[in-house]
Amino acid sequence: MARTPREPRSLRVLVVAGRDSTGGAGLDADREALTAFGVEPVLVCTAETQQGPDGLVELGARDVSEWAHDAREQLGAGVHAIKFGLLPGPDAIEAAAELCAAASGLPVVLDPVLGPSAGGSFLGRLGCAALVEALPRLRAHLTPNLPEAAALLGLARAPEAPKERESAARELLERGAVAVLLKGGHGGEDPLRDLWVSRADGARWIERRREPGPGIRGSGCRLASALAAGLARGRNPVQAAKEAGDWVAQRIRQARA
Repeated sequence: MARTPREPRSLRVLVVAGRDSTGGAGLDADREALTAFGVEPVLVCTAETQQGPDGLVELGARDVSEWAHDAREQLGAGVHAIKFGLLPGPDAIEAAAELCAAASGLPVVLDPVLGPSAGGSFLGRLGCAALVEALPRLRAHLTPNLPEAAALLGLARAPEAPKERESAARELLERGAVAVLLKGGHGGEDPLRDLWVSRADGARWIERRREPGPGIRGSGCRLASALAAGLARGRNPVQAAKEAGDWVAQRIRQARA
């Protein structure tokens, strides 16, 4: 009897992040991005946030030991990359670092979600400090926007000029990030310019047309998950970053159609 060929095993990305009560960002956005790139999302929730038009209403952080156990179980079942989103506090950041230590060199993407776009804070000053201190152990591709980079580095304002952005990205690299994708969406230039910095690639500017009008909720979540999908597929990191940004731009255009 002829043997039936085995189906190729699907690529799986473990996402450890919060859930947005509006459904626009967080794990729902992560699932959308990974599915669009043909990757199976494996979701672990760190917080059930309640958000409204004016921003954060309630953080709803889960017990760290509970979600960390869930994440370890999924890691043991086999994944091809890890993406971190909302890590609500220093204890959560420490648990993420411990998970990375057990991840056997898997690519890690970390979106430093410091607060919801409408207002409020997930991570205060102590949380930012804990995140930067943990960077060497997280071994992550970091995806901050300009205000997030400023908060992580304790800058008085967001870096704006190209040299300021490159300096901020290189500083995060020196603090322990594997690579930094410094997103340019909060800048005023058109074309929009993201900056990729790593020891292997140096500094690379990634340009694309700025989409007119307001963005969409969860664009940062989607971009980081799309990058994680590319890394799970073995894409060149710079190309994966470009493809992630292009897909988010397409998603914004679709939302306005």
